[in-house]
Amino acid sequence: MKRRRPPPRSLRQRRKSGVGAPPLTVLDEFSEQSLSAWLRTADNLRSLHSALHFGLEEQRQQVGSALEAALQEAATGSFTIEGWSRIVDYRFSLSPLSVRGSLSGDGGRFNIGSELNAASFTPFPALYIGADYETAFSEKFGHPPTHCSGGLTPIDLALRKPGSFTHISLRGRVETVLDVMSAAALEPFIKVIRKFLVPFGAMQKARKFGSAAPGLIRSTDVLMAQLVDPDWARAPVQFDLPSNSQVFGRIAVAAGLHAILYPSARIEGKRCLALFPQNWEGSDCFIEISDGAPEGARAIRIDASTWAGD
Repeated sequence: MKRRRPPPRSLRQRRKSGVGAPPLTVLDEFSEQSLSAWLRTADNLRSLHSALHFGLEEQRQQVGSALEAALQEAATGSFTIEGWSRIVDYRFSLSPLSVRGSLSGDGGRFNIGSELNAASFTPFPALYIGADYETAFSEKFGHPPTHCSGGLTPIDLALRKPGSFTHISLRGRVETVLDVMSAAALEPFIKVIRKFLVPFGAMQKARKFGSAAPGLIRSTDVLMAQLVDPDWARAPVQFDLPSNSQVFGRIAVAAGLHAILYPSARIEGKRCLALFPQNWEGSDCFIEISDGAPEGARAIRIDASTWAGD
């Protein structure tokens, strides 16, 4: 067997010194000092957002009746649901129209869940549906069913284990609906909140932390963008505070609205509904599955008298 010839002396020297060696990519490198700085920054952000939220909440409470009246004024008449869709995990397929799931965790886009700062916020439910299968799938999993990125499916990208789910076709009717895709519908609400001031406590904290002064919603365009923000859950997750859309949903429920009609954050041109069956008392509102139900199924039709009994 031939002896392998040793590499040139210059190469041996580079290997020994590390010069010319393949570069290493450092994914994360931090010191105890930098970690402490990050934690301080996180605490500062939480403190600033808390001061902003509760300072604005005081102003919202002062004009609560005006905010509710603005949404009542903008609400439209009867809306027919035909061929709309809902997707639930398979384990919930025998109660597909239950609102209990919306109360878990931090809640949904327009409702507050039971784990969102329970000492400060009262949870309330909503039922979410999409205009068709593709919309409902995209809203649940974050991407259309045919989407593929780098070989990853929508289930992969949603960081979920592959599993079964149930698609339900729906029909129904609601009577008092707010269309947040309409700038004209939101203008009365904007006229009220446009008078809000940045809370003094939030301004103080922003100066102390060297942050820019917090901005407030002053236009319908900005409000609409907040209501359909794909990353609406950032505030609940990071700061244990409701998102702007959740605050809006709470006011809509207080105003007695039956539903909010809004554009899908995942598929352009498609629509979704957030239904508030707790407000259906005294109305003919209902929603039900369009097809036959398996034996033992419940919560396949909800109305004013049945929505809470699922």
